[in-house]
Amino acid sequence: MEFLEFTPENNDLDLDRIHRLRSAMQNRKASLCSERAVIYTRSFQETEGQNWLLRKARAFAATLKEMTIWIGDDSLIFGCQASRNFAAPVFPEYSIDWVIDELDEFARRDGDVFQVDPDTAASLRSIQSYWHGQTHEDAVKAATPESVRLAEQQKVIHRGGISMSGDGHIVPDHEMLLSRGFRSLADECRERMAAVEDGHQRAFYEAATICLEASLDWIKRFSRLAGELAEKETRQQRRQELLHMQELASHLMEHPAETFEEALQTVFLVHVLQMIESNGHSFCYGRFDQYMDPYYERDLAAGRLSREKALELLTHMFLMNSSCNKVRPYGHTRFSQGYPLYSNLMIGGRRPDGTDGTSPLSYLCVEAMNLTAMAEPNFSMRYNGDTPDDLLRLAAKLIATGCGMPSMFNDDTAAKAIHDLGIPWPDANDYCAIGCVETGVPGKYGHRATGMTYVNWGKILELLLNGGTDPDSGICLYPVPETFDSWDALWKSWNDLLKFYTDIAVECDKVCDRSLEQFDASPFASVFIQGCLEKGRTAKEGGCVYDVVSQSNIGPSVVGNSLLVLKKLVFEDRLVTLEQLKAAMKDNWQSPDSAEIRRLCLAVPKFGNDDDEADGMVAEVFESYLQLLPRYETIRKGRGPAVSAYAMSTSNITSYVPNGRDVGATPDGRMAGSPLNEGCSPTQGTDVCGPTAVIRSVAKLPNDKVAAGQLLNMRFSPASLKGDENLNRFTGFLKASRRMGIYHNQFNVVDSATLRRAMEEPEAYRDLIVRVAGYCAQYVSLMPETQLAIIERTENRL
Repeated sequence: MEFLEFTPENNDLDLDRIHRLRSAMQNRKASLCSERAVIYTRSFQETEGQNWLLRKARAFAATLKEMTIWIGDDSLIFGCQASRNFAAPVFPEYSIDWVIDELDEFARRDGDVFQVDPDTAASLRSIQSYWHGQTHEDAVKAATPESVRLAEQQKVIHRGGISMSGDGHIVPDHEMLLSRGFRSLADECRERMAAVEDGHQRAFYEAATICLEASLDWIKRFSRLAGELAEKETRQQRRQELLHMQELASHLMEHPAETFEEALQTVFLVHVLQMIESNGHSFCYGRFDQYMDPYYERDLAAGRLSREKALELLTHMFLMNSSCNKVRPYGHTRFSQGYPLYSNLMIGGRRPDGTDGTSPLSYLCVEAMNLTAMAEPNFSMRYNGDTPDDLLRLAAKLIATGCGMPSMFNDDTAAKAIHDLGIPWPDANDYCAIGCVETGVPGKYGHRATGMTYVNWGKILELLLNGGTDPDSGICLYPVPETFDSWDALWKSWNDLLKFYTDIAVECDKVCDRSLEQFDASPFASVFIQGCLEKGRTAKEGGCVYDVVSQSNIGPSVVGNSLLVLKKLVFEDRLVTLEQLKAAMKDNWQSPDSAEIRRLCLAVPKFGNDDDEADGMVAEVFESYLQLLPRYETIRKGRGPAVSAYAMSTSNITSYVPNGRDVGATPDGRMAGSPLNEGCSPTQGTDVCGPTAVIRSVAKLPNDKVAAGQLLNMRFSPASLKGDENLNRFTGFLKASRRMGIYHNQFNVVDSATLRRAMEEPEAYRDLIVRVAGYCAQYVSLMPETQLAIIERTENRL
């Protein structure tokens, strides 16, 4: 299977227009939009004393009624999150003080820059006083125990988004919403409201009705706008397109979706509406080809649609995802750079009954992503032993273009991990990516499959070697011995410290979750999660079928490599004492004696080179955490979900860079302040035996126990994937990864020289997309420290 060849004579696919739309998205400028913030503030002022769910719904409805809407000059898809392309709305009910504090700095950032015009700044300043002291962030701060505050000061934990924004990390039941339409769902909510006496349930159904009716009215606003634009349009083709858009929007979601175009337009609008309701991220499309293919095949059979026109519509929808944006505080931006939204769209994989679900639309989505070549949507593919070879080769060919997509998920490993949580096989087989690499069941999981509290395992290691005291802050929460007479004693202290700080992190999760239950109630999004309508409660209250969450744990490879150095050099071979090693690390390996000790440390085998001893130690680090998880519960345990549990994830976005800055030199030879490892990947530059050795090492980890997502990131030279022979070799590499039980793998195909040139000439490389972590971003939008961390990844060749 090869990418399609198109000619200018094919009128069903306008490549010039796709290139114009892509250029507009590629060169867009980020800005702040204050409309939502101002409308929400006024609405909340008018509804003081009312039920919170109803206040949220009425503010959402007011925003949809009053916000500025626009239709892109070249786009066949409509829907906008804010008043301008790539403008980020502000969500004052979650947090506002940091926005005001940083207003004058947004345009001067060294990454994720935002323009703020004077009127926007003035309108945001005008609403701060109303929200001051009564936001989600304020509620979290007031409820945070001292142990969490001190652990944050030690730089062991970082709360980030969960303490000041919404959750996101959710996939609607697309099949249901497409087959029902908003009108049918609104009618059901009214019927349920009339049938219950419980006040909170009634409020939920009323809030859901308000949101659905407001969404229908919002869609009709685009119908009117399209008509107005058509009257002014002089180009006949564009005028006909706008008139068609006017007709489509006049009735969309009043009834079930009937055509491919209606279904495509609907899923994009639902995506945007969720992002207007909540400033979480990772609002995802789930198993896109599975629920969209019936519409595609039916339209093809009826002659209503050609393959080329479907591809054009798909590409436009993909590109319109880049019109959305989210603003984060500068401190949190360091943990998630590149304006990421993590809007995962997944194809391929097994059906609930275990058979392979590859469809004609699976191939077309790869084609669309090839034409898109942007960071959004976050494009992923499931595969298994029954995946057709031509689809796998087409995916490999897309990866070889260097766009960083698709990331590849192994059905056998991922589904087993989810099933072992107690989730039945049909649902486990139906898993999808929900954000970066976190996995869950579409339409049945609640919020936040991963990304709760960030836990810096590199810092825990540093505390282990300093008697429990943080060298920077001087804070000690859990004393451990300053020296150890045996490896067993040191390993026990590692486990003790890990449990102590995981306990704190879980308590931190609960503090944030209790507040989010109110502030991130999301009646609109909850309508599309199974269980919520039946129970009359939001997903955050336990309305969902499955409630599985996880934290972001950073640095397992650094920790495992370091522990092996301690075991071998200090306790087994006795080449250095613990005191000598600690002194060399404190010196950051600078003196001749310290440099010699570092040479010994670097010579100890490292994870990623198919060394059983090194790989086994990293696996033990994983197990030390996995054994803790059964004791933890979420605040929704016993409140409705059939499964409520903690799982492990190694999805930690760019946090491995700033977390590394907080950790001194480590026994593996790592320099102070340098990045930790990303996900389950080897520490940058330590995998020196080639890509096959890397996957052999990762295969020794307990991958099928990491139920919330396992992230492996690899970089290849472009030359190694050029030509049919190399592409066949890479396709074989993907198959080998699956057979070996690798959970997930994703790839950058770019050489170091190109990355360095892009740092020097950013305007010439605005089209350079890279895999940052479990997501892609424009390389030139990243902070320099993250750009360098990507350069430091091993450049593999097959």
